[in-house]
Amino acid sequence: MSISFLKINGHIAEEVIKLAVGTNQDHLIATNAEWLTQANFNNDSIDFAIYHSGQPAGLISLIDPRIRAIPDDHFQPDHLYVWRLMIDHAFQGKGIGNKAVNFAKNYAQLVGLSGVSLTTMDNEQGNAKPLYLANGFTPTGRRLEDEIELIFSHD
Repeated sequence: MSISFLKINGHIAEEVIKLAVGTNQDHLIATNAEWLTQANFNNDSIDFAIYHSGQPAGLISLIDPRIRAIPDDHFQPDHLYVWRLMIDHAFQGKGIGNKAVNFAKNYAQLVGLSGVSLTTMDNEQGNAKPLYLANGFTPTGRRLEDEIELIFSHD
């Protein structure tokens, strides 16, 4: 399985804007059009398209809390924040979500952060909490905007 992560630019945005989660997951995440628009105006996020064997398969947005213009206690200190992660419905179940989570972990280590944090809608059916738990994340005990916060720290 060939997985690659490419920083989103105008050309790549055109390729990934039509990706979509399954209809049973629509309520869990913004559309890619909304996501890419928000990311365009969010100077704090680093946004990547995920490709599987050369085909667009998903998106991941990361935030390094050290470079935020305004400090925010929403973010764990010294932990990269996964702002958004989506895998297109046609590519789910192929291990791409695991690869994306590992990409975030590796990126955090590369830039000198202690780990990764994120929030997910754990009370909604079809949520990604099992994916994150299987990848070593643990609940922090905090809820942010009605989502559970999970954290992974490098040993």
